[in-house]
Amino acid sequence: MKPNKKVLLIGGTSGIGKALLERMREDNKVEQIFATYHRHQPITNHPTTEDPDVKEPDTKATDTDTENTDTRDKVVWLVMDVTSEPSIKQAIDTIGDQVDHIDWVINAVGLLHNDSHQPEKAVKHLDPEFFIDNMKVNALPSLLIAKYIKPLLQARLKAGKPNEIEPAIYATISARVGSISDNKLGGWYSYRMSKAALNMGMKTLAIEWQRSLKNVCVAVMQPGTVDTPLSKPFQANVPDEKLFQPQQCADNLMTVLSQLTAEDTGCFVDWAGKPIEW
Repeated sequence: MKPNKKVLLIGGTSGIGKALLERMREDNKVEQIFATYHRHQPITNHPTTEDPDVKEPDTKATDTDTENTDTRDKVVWLVMDVTSEPSIKQAIDTIGDQVDHIDWVINAVGLLHNDSHQPEKAVKHLDPEFFIDNMKVNALPSLLIAKYIKPLLQARLKAGKPNEIEPAIYATISARVGSISDNKLGGWYSYRMSKAALNMGMKTLAIEWQRSLKNVCVAVMQPGTVDTPLSKPFQANVPDEKLFQPQQCADNLMTVLSQLTAEDTGCFVDWAGKPIEW
């Protein structure tokens, strides 16, 4: 099958995003992946004259080697600071200079803790700066990305892809703790509130785009507990069967994404595609 899917993956350097990137590299339906990084661009597979330590590829490469190289060639790295609107706009402008449309957008960036703050166990631990950081990383970027990527999603119409069964996908990784009705334990104020705000933003976006953007599915996804640095401090009480490895998580998410239709827009689903209460 000829590859024809162009994807924007926000946060392709660690955790779930990195696993999704590797999964899509091997997907024969994916033609090109624009993957973003924040500070450090991953080492590319293409030698340059500016990098003398990188050797030229063996000219006697086998067919398998060539196929693997082509797979790696799918990825175009772009710098993006998701807390900066100009940075988001610049990255998407760069994409628009290279392709005429985008089929899938997946935002895999998130903040739960940092070097100085852990999720709050009680309101007395609430720090305004950390709270705002959560909002800036977890809640706002998906809306800003939507603001600038919309023309590239609309352009799918001109590319002959207005298909309700295989719609454009605009997906954001959220969390079950962002569900207000599912909150039975309390705590984690900044993370819970920022994810709840994200969920509301995506639900609202889905309603708007139903009116103005044909055949796009806006999806909010809960990946489960994944063995990444983000969840590492909180894995002690997670049963082994409920702790996913990143590649397993990526497989789960890709399966759900590939099954979404335009009628599913505005959904909040878990890693198995089951609905989560808002």
